Amino acid sequence: MQELRLLGGVVNGPAFLPTDVIDGCKTYREAVRISWAHRRIKGMTQRTLAELIDCYPPHVSDYLHADDKESRRSLPGDRLNAFAAAVGNWGVQQWLMHQAKLTVMEEVIAQRAA
Repeated sequence: MQELRLLGGVVNGPAFLPTDVIDGCKTYREAVRISWAHRRIKGMTQRTLAELIDCYPPHVSDYLHADDKESRRSLPGDRLNAFAAAVGNWGVQQWLMHQAKLTVMEEVIAQRAA
């Protein structure tokens, strides 16, 4: 796990969420909301998240909104790693791997074989 060194301590990189939390997610958007709900810094605002992942605040509001209307935007794939770093967990990536029925090790093996 990657560590970010700071004055006075260390902040660990993104963590894994419990499997039962991931299993409870039915959709991609729900996985995004669960990851946000389990963010490391509870006081972080959506505006701060937008700055950290280089997105517009209204877009972030769409990503995290409780309804799943078709007019709502979804978190783009190219922002997943920045999102994980900002919220402090790999929840969305875990959900995607779960949907593909892959473990992290299986994914690494598949990439090396390609």
